Amino acid sequence: MTYFLIVFTFLTGSVWASDTVDLVVLHINDTHGKLSPYNLGGYKVGGIGRLSTLVKQIRAENPGRVLLLHAGDIFSRGEPVVIYTGGYVNLLAFEKMGFDAITPGNGEFYFGIENLKRQTSRVSTPFVHANVTYKHHNGPIFPPYLIKEVQGVKVGILGLGLIRPWHQSSQTLRLHDAVETAKQYMPELRPKVDFLIALTHIGVKNDSLLAAAVPELDLIVGGDTHTRLNTPSRIARANGEGSVAIVQARHYYQFLGRVDVQLQKAAHGYRVMRLNGKLLPLDGQIARDSKIEALIDKYARPLDEVICRTERDLPNVRDERSALGDLVGEAVLDQTRADVAILERNGDTHGVFAGDISLNDIYRLRQYRPPVMLTRLSRDQIQAVLEARMYLTAGCSFERKDETIANLKIEAKPDSAGTYLVAMERQVAFRHFLRDAASDSVAFDFTGQRVDTALERYLRDVKVIR
Repeated sequence: MTYFLIVFTFLTGSVWASDTVDLVVLHINDTHGKLSPYNLGGYKVGGIGRLSTLVKQIRAENPGRVLLLHAGDIFSRGEPVVIYTGGYVNLLAFEKMGFDAITPGNGEFYFGIENLKRQTSRVSTPFVHANVTYKHHNGPIFPPYLIKEVQGVKVGILGLGLIRPWHQSSQTLRLHDAVETAKQYMPELRPKVDFLIALTHIGVKNDSLLAAAVPELDLIVGGDTHTRLNTPSRIARANGEGSVAIVQARHYYQFLGRVDVQLQKAAHGYRVMRLNGKLLPLDGQIARDSKIEALIDKYARPLDEVICRTERDLPNVRDERSALGDLVGEAVLDQTRADVAILERNGDTHGVFAGDISLNDIYRLRQYRPPVMLTRLSRDQIQAVLEARMYLTAGCSFERKDETIANLKIEAKPDSAGTYLVAMERQVAFRHFLRDAASDSVAFDFTGQRVDTALERYLRDVKVIR
């Protein structure tokens, strides 16, 4: 169908070379703070420095015709420098690389909406997100879309994403249906643009639903499911007029996605004549951009500081009691002066060997910058929390059998009201008390500390673990 149309319009003499515009859309997703190359199948792959080199090369070959997009999940599960800077180092590198738009993924919210807004305000890179708003006033967290002119073509980029309702980062936010939100923006946005992209972090299945339901879209650049689409998936439009292309570029800087689009000038705006996509490997064939590498090194250098020594190994076990887990719990107890600490299990199996402990070790342990809160709970309330889930604890002991615990012993004495001062990660507090409006009777105070900062301060005081 497309081939016939091209031949027909050429024979009529109504279309000349100047009536076509070629665009290049580069895209990446789910990089998750993995800034350095890593081993995969016996080879070193990935690395933000390689991404920068390849983007520069493609821009040089296609001057003024390239858009660079990120479909979210930039911060979470990142390297220590990412945790340490709250993701700022990632955004600073993206700013220097000239990203045209980013839609935040759910991983950006795990660090807290306050952190996300603070870090994005420090760079000029545009963020777009249409379907997450604040609960208290329903206002947007970022502009829903942007319009960028490239080679005379007006390109619209609509941001769509998600948050996790089970996570404390959603406490002040409201998630709206991505498809319905996109439909609501079409009457406003589509008439303003010649080519319309949905930059999404909703997963490839939901991208397919979006493509089928919103025929005004031309391209969906997606993320969240870490899907490797070697060529675009094409979903038939609900109105029967052609298809919408969907692209996604796996994860962790393994690939840079490239979409080549040819547009033809029409009576009103432009129409898509050709759209092809592929994935470009970010492997050892590509040199690492020394300027981007130097930027990362600059922010990572403070993490080499040695803050403590241990004379014994401190193994870390995710789902069992371990020496390192005990140390983290004791640190939070010490720094908050609480009676009991209830924390999430360490999210990594990284332990510490006998010798020096550096800040790199601290910021490798807690990948989500968890804030610590204080509340007062009765013995029965503490027991109910501990029975509900396996937690890392300090200041108490107990015996667990299946979903019940026995012989709960709390080292401190209760106050006159029979309550104990309890330090909790905010996610633990949200799970048991803050998510349900009926639990408003339990009041929490922020300590101004996170688990990682409490551990750092504690180890600086201890100096040697024997």
